[in-house]
Amino acid sequence: MAIMMNTLLLDESKLSHTQDDAHQAYPETLGRLYTAHYRHVLQVCRRFFRRPEDAEDAAAEVFMKLRTVLRQKDETRPFRPWVTQVAWRHCIDKLRTMKLEKAASVEGVEVAELADRATQSPLSQVLEIEEQQRMQKILNTLPEHHRTPLILRYYKDMSYSEIARKLNRGLPAVKCMIFRAKNQLRRNLLLTAS
Repeated sequence: MAIMMNTLLLDESKLSHTQDDAHQAYPETLGRLYTAHYRHVLQVCRRFFRRPEDAEDAAAEVFMKLRTVLRQKDETRPFRPWVTQVAWRHCIDKLRTMKLEKAASVEGVEVAELADRATQSPLSQVLEIEEQQRMQKILNTLPEHHRTPLILRYYKDMSYSEIARKLNRGLPAVKCMIFRAKNQLRRNLLLTAS
C-alpha cells in the first residue's frame, strides 16, 4: 500500500520538473498530474457534491481546467494546496451554475399547477362586462356621425383608410371625425362618472 501511495504522489522536485515540462508537453504532464492527484481532487469535490457522479465530473473538469491555469501557478507554492484551491473554486462555480439552472428550469412542475394569466378572474370578468355595458350605453348617446366611425375603428378593428372607403369619405375627414367623436365620448364619460 505504501509503495502504491509513493508511486501515485510526485515529490516536489519531480513536480517542479513536471510543471516546467507542462509548457512543452501538455498531454504527458497532465497525465502524470492526473495520476498523482486525481484521488485528492476527487476527495475535495466530494465535499461539495452529494451525488458521486457530480463529484467525479467536477474532478475531471478540474484537470481540464489545469490546461489553462497551470501556467499561472506560483512556483514557490507547493502543488497540492494550489490544486486544492483550484478544485475548491471550480466546485463553488459549478454549484452556482447548477443553482441558476435549477431556478431557471421548470422540470418537475405540473403545467396544471401553473396559474393561467390568460384567463381573467371571475371578478375581473364581471367588471369588464359592466364596463363594456357602460361604454355601449354612452356610445348609444352619441350622434350617428360620431358613433359610426368609433364602432368601425374600435369594435370592427378597421383601419382609417378602410373606414374612409366604407363611409365614402376622404382620409383627413375620417381622422377628424374620429378625433371629434373621441372628444365627445370623453365628455360624456366624465359627465356620467360625476
